[in-house]
Amino acid sequence: MQTFQALVGARLWAAVVAAGTAREYARGAVLLRQGEPGGQVLALLRGRVRVMVSDVSGAQLLVSLRGPGDLVGELAPEAGVTRTASVVALDRCTVAVLGAAVLDGVLAGGARGAVREYLRIKLVAMVGAVPVVHLSSGARVARLLLEVIDRAEGSDRRVPLSQEAVAEALGMARSTVAEQIAELRRCGALGRGPRLVVVDRSELARRAGLSIG
Repeated sequence: MQTFQALVGARLWAAVVAAGTAREYARGAVLLRQGEPGGQVLALLRGRVRVMVSDVSGAQLLVSLRGPGDLVGELAPEAGVTRTASVVALDRCTVAVLGAAVLDGVLAGGARGAVREYLRIKLVAMVGAVPVVHLSSGARVARLLLEVIDRAEGSDRRVPLSQEAVAEALGMARSTVAEQIAELRRCGALGRGPRLVVVDRSELARRAGLSIG
């Protein structure tokens, strides 16, 4: 998935970061909260986050994952616009916080189109995620774990989610997730320790129903 940094290039990304205020968030911290007014955009420098939406019943559903080089809060950058999702840190995160006007100033001229293109990419990804609901439980769990490690920095294959968090993110029963995790351990995609660690990415991709060629 293309990041905003890749879209605008290293020079402009550095300008975006320099224009912001650095802020650190602990794992599990809420960076942005659904229902609160917008006004700021966060540029992710380190760590991964999950974008969650609460439905009318209060259930938390996973919309997307973001990592270094991405923006969050871009759907509600202006003050007074209500945020449509919450953003929660999967790892310890470092971000640069920018006001909407500041970001607009940095991206003056043709670069403003990069924000529109980035929004298009992310919205297409969100819409494209809908058919995942129709996959088997095992494939849905495998796809989530695969996306988490693919957004990690370096070669880190640890998944910083509990089985309960996986169940919540996918809207699945905890017992169902436990069964699928056990199967992924039996087939060798995950290690057998107490934590979720991917040891065979190819097998995990196969279980997710994705091509590995």
